[in-house]
Amino acid sequence: MNENRWLKVPQAAQYAGVSRDTIYTACERGELRHAKVGGRRAIRLRPEWIDAWLEQYARVAQQAAR
Repeated sequence: MNENRWLKVPQAAQYAGVSRDTIYTACERGELRHAKVGGRRAIRLRPEWIDAWLEQYARVAQQAAR
């Protein structure tokens, strides 16, 4: 996948292996960096932003295992 590519929510959800609702919720909570392009649900994301968001959960899981 081209790292300079902007993803729509369905593409971002597929990339992350989560539901579209999970992406929307993370954006609404300010957990996931995104760009709004118009309407409330016109959101675009970059793959590296999704990777950073997922890494947060990997760190939390590691700390909980200690």
